[in-house]
Amino acid sequence: MIDDVFSLVWPDWFAWMVAPILVFEASRSARIQIRTGKRTARNAYAVSALEGFLVFTCLMARTPLVFLVTSILHFTMTAYREGTVWRRGIVSTLSLMSSSAILAFGTRASGFETLALTGVVDESTRSIVLLLLVVGCVLSLLPVKVEDEAKGAQVAPIALVAFARMAVPLAANEPRATLIVPLVAVGVSLISALWLLTAGMRANHFERESLVSELLVCERGVLFSFVWMGLASGDQQAGVGAVLEWWAGALALVALESALRVKVLPKPMAFFAVAMAIGLPGTVGFVAEDLLAHGLLELRPLLAAGFVAVGAINAAALFLAIVNVIADGGYDPRPAPPPTLGMILPAMLSLLVGLAPRPFVTGASLAHEATGGVQESAGPSHHRSPDAYDIPPP
Repeated sequence: MIDDVFSLVWPDWFAWMVAPILVFEASRSARIQIRTGKRTARNAYAVSALEGFLVFTCLMARTPLVFLVTSILHFTMTAYREGTVWRRGIVSTLSLMSSSAILAFGTRASGFETLALTGVVDESTRSIVLLLLVVGCVLSLLPVKVEDEAKGAQVAPIALVAFARMAVPLAANEPRATLIVPLVAVGVSLISALWLLTAGMRANHFERESLVSELLVCERGVLFSFVWMGLASGDQQAGVGAVLEWWAGALALVALESALRVKVLPKPMAFFAVAMAIGLPGTVGFVAEDLLAHGLLELRPLLAAGFVAVGAINAAALFLAIVNVIADGGYDPRPAPPPTLGMILPAMLSLLVGLAPRPFVTGASLAHEATGGVQESAGPSHHRSPDAYDIPPP
C-alpha cells in the first residue's frame, strides 16, 4: 500500500530543488493579500501555505493523472484566493490539464519516467502535448496586466513544473522541439525585456505602485523565460543552469519586491536586488547564466547569442526602471527603514550560492537528471571548463 502511494507521489531531486522557492512564493502571496486588504495575516498565510502545498504535490507527482488532479485543485485554490477567475489563467490551466489528461488516458505512460521510452507516446500525440505545454508556458510567462499581478506573477509557475515533468522527457524523442521551443522562449524573454524598457522610458506616466508592478511582471517574464529556454534546450549544462536560474529569478524578484514596495526606498538594497536580477558576479544569477550561455553555445550558437543580447537589454531596462523609481520618489529626509527578512534572506542565499556554487550545481544536475533531461551533446565543446562546477557527466 505504501509502495503504491510512493509510486504516485514522492519527491525527487527536482522537487527538493524547487521546493525552497515555494516558501518564498507563499510568503510573497500572503504579503500581497495583506497589503491589498483581502485577508487578515493569519488567513493569508494559511491560504498561501495550502496553495504552496498543492504546487509541491505537483512537483512530487510521478504520473500525469496525479498531476492533472492536483493542478485542478491548485487552479481552484488560486481562484478562491483571488475571488475571481481570469481568461488567461483559464486558457493556460486548460492547456496544462489537457496535456496531462492526454498522457494519462491516451498513452501507455505509467509515469513521467516512461515518457522518453520509444513506443510509449506516438509521434502525433507527442506533438500535440508539446504544443499544449508551449501554449501554457507562453501564457504564463508573458507579462500580465498590472491589475492581474497577484493572479499570474508567481515565482513558482506551475507551467514550468509541467514543462519539466512532461515536455523535457517527451522532447528526448522529438529533436525539433529542442530547436523550436527555445526560440519561442527567447522570443518571450525579448518581448518581456522590451516591455520593461518601454515601461522605464515612460516612468513618468505611472504611479510609483503601478511602475513597480510593471517592473516586476516584466522582469519575471525575462528571468523565467531563461529557465524555460534552458529546460527546453536538450543540453545538460543549460538544463542545470535553468534550475539555478529558477533560484536566481525567485530570489531576485522577492528582493526587488521587498525593496521597492516600502515607502522610503532603501537604495543600497534596491541596487543589490538589481545586481541579483542581472546576474552580476558573486550572485547565483551569474553561475546560472554562465551555465546557460555555455550550454546553449554547445548546440545552438545563435540561440546563445540571442540569450546574451536579451540579457543585455534586460540589464539596461531594469537599471533605467529602478533609477526612475528612485527619481520619482524625490528626496525624502526620513531615514530608510532597516532591511526586512524579505530583503536579507534572498540576498544571503544569492551570495551563498554564487560564492560557493559546487554543492548547489551538483543538486541542480541531479534535479535536471530527475526530469529525464540528460542527453548526449553533439558538436564542438564550448563548456565553461571540465571541472568548473563539478557537473556529473551525462
